[in-house]
Amino acid sequence: MDQPLLEEETLSQKIYVKDLEVGNSIHSIFAVTRFALREYDRGKFLTLRLGDNTGKVNAILWDHAEETSKQLQDGIVVEIDGKVNSYKDELQITLKSIHPLADCSHLNPRDFLQASPIPQETLISEFEELIAGITDPDYHALLSEFRQDERLWGKFILAPGAKLWHHPYIYGLLEHTLSVMKLCRLIAPMYPHVDSDLLIAGAVFHDMGKIDEFVFDFRIDYSTDGRLLGHTFIGTLIVERLITQLPSFPEEKRRLLLHLILSHHGEIERSPILPMTLEACLLHHIENMDAQMAALGREMNNVRSENKEWTGFVNLIQRYLYLGENSESEDNE
Repeated sequence: MDQPLLEEETLSQKIYVKDLEVGNSIHSIFAVTRFALREYDRGKFLTLRLGDNTGKVNAILWDHAEETSKQLQDGIVVEIDGKVNSYKDELQITLKSIHPLADCSHLNPRDFLQASPIPQETLISEFEELIAGITDPDYHALLSEFRQDERLWGKFILAPGAKLWHHPYIYGLLEHTLSVMKLCRLIAPMYPHVDSDLLIAGAVFHDMGKIDEFVFDFRIDYSTDGRLLGHTFIGTLIVERLITQLPSFPEEKRRLLLHLILSHHGEIERSPILPMTLEACLLHHIENMDAQMAALGREMNNVRSENKEWTGFVNLIQRYLYLGENSESEDNE
């Protein structure tokens, strides 16, 4: 096979997904987010999904496909040489060659992962302002314990909200959690019997298990624990451990808070138990609303600049989404 294409000193010349155009010859590096060896009438070919922090692009390799597939793994960074074309109205790179990058120590993983459109510093500042407003001494102490745990906090402010659907980018978990906290703070006063501080604490911790459910180095994928245990169970264990570090934490508050985490999906098919308190019912609806609105908005924004009335078919929800008549058509009437 050919030798690797890019020397370390030329990696700064990387071409990003957002800059690809049909007809371009491309010589760059990307992360492999998935690949598959397939058969056709003349042998085998390799299909890939390549990405960086500006997006993802499909790629195909016809020559040496089987040999090359043995060198690949999801999440590795590869050097590629190829040409950009269009297939089924999407960009696709026809590869001449592809090689795993031998040394990634000089690379920043964040260059290969999309991030929240909101700056991380802004998210952290608003998050800390909201938890500072909690007056219940027990929930405040628990949140302080979490904030001072370097491993938990460090992963929480970097983790994605999901692999594909809502907030599927780094800082996504922080963005989603903050949005849920804001909605809880806004809506809770409408219902006098709701414990606002419990609800906010539940909002903070409801998806905490995602810090270990996902790996997010050069791509976002499920960890082994994520696949086998799921973020609801992992998050419950995390909060239980934090509570054990506070010997005076009341048992009733422990029970109520863990119930919010365990029931936040609201359906027995997705949660171990159904919501059975006012706070649990309210948290379920609020967090689901934020997740769905963020995901639908992202699907629509992906095509909004193209002046389309409809998105493509969205497999995860089995429907098209309607954007309405585009502004250009309205302005020309």
